[in-house]
Amino acid sequence: MALVYKDFIISDTICVGDSRRCGIAWTEVDKIFFPCRLPSEDDEAVTHFLLGVLDLNQKKIDVYDSIYSEPYEAGMNYMQMYARMIPHLLKFSQFDKNHKSFGNVFNKFDIQWQRSPHQTGSTDCGAFLIKFAELLMIGKDVQQFQPEDIKDFRKELAANLWAHGEWKRNSGYDTPPENVGDDYESENETFCPKEL
Repeated sequence: MALVYKDFIISDTICVGDSRRCGIAWTEVDKIFFPCRLPSEDDEAVTHFLLGVLDLNQKKIDVYDSIYSEPYEAGMNYMQMYARMIPHLLKFSQFDKNHKSFGNVFNKFDIQWQRSPHQTGSTDCGAFLIKFAELLMIGKDVQQFQPEDIKDFRKELAANLWAHGEWKRNSGYDTPPENVGDDYESENETFCPKEL
């Protein structure tokens, strides 16, 4: 799945590269937003979400995390996989020949943890991820969002999803099928690992 907003692509963790499925190629954008689901450390059905922003011009990944403002071992190890893998994927697809400012070859993206508001509830990381992406896409600072506003944001999300569902139902739009089994086996797998 990939969503496009102005000059940004919001992509899942699958590298779509030059795929036109989302309507715009990676070579035509400067930043790519990707949600990250950290695996649990002890194989429990507990996880944590954070937002990665791949900056193709600066050759870096900005990380927005609603629990930690500084790099930590599990988060850094996870992001380093992307930082090492993405340049190889881009090189393989000859990305540097098509992107307007990508330039020379390099081995990995820098990772920079960004200051961001911290969640107070143990299940808020997904909502924070969405809010961070929303604010960054419209050019605002994520620090503008106050953690106590998450409840209202969840209501806004629910209202927007309901309105979109109504639009789909009334317009006759039918969502194309997705691959079954790529998501969670249980809703319990979506909880953050840190007790707050």
